[in-house]
Amino acid sequence: MVVSKVKKNGKKIVCFFGICLFLVLILIAILFFLNKKKEETLRYNKIEEIKSHYAKIVILNKDANIYKLEGDEYIECGKISKDQVISLDEMNSINYTDEYLKTNYFEKEYYIYYKDVEKWNELVEYSQRYKNYIPYNENVVSKNPVSFYSESGELLFQLNESIDKPIIVRGENKYGIEYMNKLLYINIDDVEKTYNHENTTEENTNGIAVLNYHFFYDEEVEGDAVKCNQIICLSTDNLKKHLDYVKDNNIFTPTMKELEMYIDGYIRLPKSVVLTIDDGWRMQIGVDLLEEYQLNATVFLITSWWKEIDFLNKYKYVEYHSHGDNLHNQGVCPGGQGGAIKCLKKEKLLNDLSASREKLDNTTVFCYPFYEYNNYSIEVLKEAGFTMAFGGNNEEGRYKVSPGINKYKLPRYVIYNNTTVNNIASYIG
Repeated sequence: MVVSKVKKNGKKIVCFFGICLFLVLILIAILFFLNKKKEETLRYNKIEEIKSHYAKIVILNKDANIYKLEGDEYIECGKISKDQVISLDEMNSINYTDEYLKTNYFEKEYYIYYKDVEKWNELVEYSQRYKNYIPYNENVVSKNPVSFYSESGELLFQLNESIDKPIIVRGENKYGIEYMNKLLYINIDDVEKTYNHENTTEENTNGIAVLNYHFFYDEEVEGDAVKCNQIICLSTDNLKKHLDYVKDNNIFTPTMKELEMYIDGYIRLPKSVVLTIDDGWRMQIGVDLLEEYQLNATVFLITSWWKEIDFLNKYKYVEYHSHGDNLHNQGVCPGGQGGAIKCLKKEKLLNDLSASREKLDNTTVFCYPFYEYNNYSIEVLKEAGFTMAFGGNNEEGRYKVSPGINKYKLPRYVIYNNTTVNNIASYIG
């Protein structure tokens, strides 16, 4: 009896432990399942979080680090400024481990931490006009690290490396170089050295012609030629011939900023011509054709003639600069046509020039009414904030703008109704 009882108790104990083991196994299975589910949820949430930041185009939401991949480790190799818009490599699928996003924005393979960027709509469009400039036969080698800036001086990013690039722009305190198919700048403080290097055989143009147009008429519009019968009034047909010559011969048309950089020796340019239109009366034919031909030009505007200057940012190729606000009046000062800028009291001149600049986005480029000026005119223009001023065929008989020329005595070739393509071809050179 006793043995039977012991056996029975033993079976109960074994059964109990068996049940306990089973329950433990079930509990382990449940915990494993719950943990796996938790991990899957965390991974899913992580993937969704990365997806919420990722796009082919992103914007930096803070000043952030730039990384490079060495083995399995992401090493800091630079910094990028907040609000910079960059492009990322396309990702067909995103894993929860993809915390560092590869960017194709730089010349080398670099990465950005996903939390440092947000989705964005479009890349910043950088001008490619610098590709028309003639590089210097000189390279610049930077220090390590090196900072890259925009033309306006905004810090874009810093890289822990040294770069060796041809000099495209030789600024006063900076160098413009091509990096990532963009014109970027490095400060002179970041320069280790410069050295001679043959980057091109093309020579800097030895002078830039500046053409001076005034008024236009359409010969196909009845009576339009009669309304515009002055010697400085050009037909649409003749203007097209001029523009065809410029376009067909691939002659570069600098902006006013580029012309000033050329004068200052900051850039080298190929064969070029600057196109200008004076006054603003009957200009629309010329402006429309310049936009159609995609040629850069300047209108020197008498701003008092316009109640609303709502076209300043309307055109892509035509820019507007000052011909004074109300200075285009004859007989104000002795000599010539009596241009007011030669003798009017300084206060009145400054008020007029200030009004004109204000209407024209604070332009620093001026055109003398009637081509008349003197030393007093130049002094007032400088005080008013102008850095360049154009006349006509100046008293020195110079017809081209060249590096180092007095920027307040810039000559132009006046276009008349009988000026032919051969005339301007000869002048351009």
